[in-house]
Amino acid sequence: MLGPDLRAMGRARGDAKLAGVLLHGRDRTKKEMTELAADLDLEGVRWLAPAAPAGKWYPNRFYDERSVNEPHLTRAVDHCDRVMDEATEDGRLKPDQIVVAGFSQGACLALEYALRRPGRIGAVVVFPGALIGPPEPDWISIAGPRAKDAGSALKRAPLAGLRVFLTGSDADEWISEEQTRQTAHALVDLGADVRMRIYAGRPHVILPEELREARSFLTDLRALW
Repeated sequence: MLGPDLRAMGRARGDAKLAGVLLHGRDRTKKEMTELAADLDLEGVRWLAPAAPAGKWYPNRFYDERSVNEPHLTRAVDHCDRVMDEATEDGRLKPDQIVVAGFSQGACLALEYALRRPGRIGAVVVFPGALIGPPEPDWISIAGPRAKDAGSALKRAPLAGLRVFLTGSDADEWISEEQTRQTAHALVDLGADVRMRIYAGRPHVILPEELREARSFLTDLRALW
């Protein structure tokens, strides 16, 4: 049974080909994420939208030193873990059938989750967002236990197999084009398959064009099963 901090929409449990977890932005709500699910208008998906305590997944800016966002950031990742347990439907859906999508702070958390829990999900949709923390010389050091304990190939590329749709803008007042490009480069270095789109003049919003491209990205994933 879903708790009050988690909303489900789309296909019924047991009847979906893909599960999507939607992470809202700072001081936003899970209701906005249900509207995003409706805007994506994708058949065959069961969407889950959790709510952050007090409306924030972590208290400070994404580009601050990682320590200033702890322990909230770790708690947010653990919260996502519990939502993923529900998304998999007791193992009926495999990791490559799970996608996490987020807006702003929620998009940054989606990337953090993918980094700390490599192999748990198959795709991330970032509208827009960036890896958390200042530019890191060694992102692998942050990757979860699966990467640290695995063989040499996975240690070099802990995000191998992860598909990412990453959006940015040359006019976003919260996440710069440079930060978006740095994130894309880091994700590729970690083994992810990244599709990046930079939109000219777009403020910190989700454009209809982004929704169309995200829908195409997710449709391609759904077609794999």
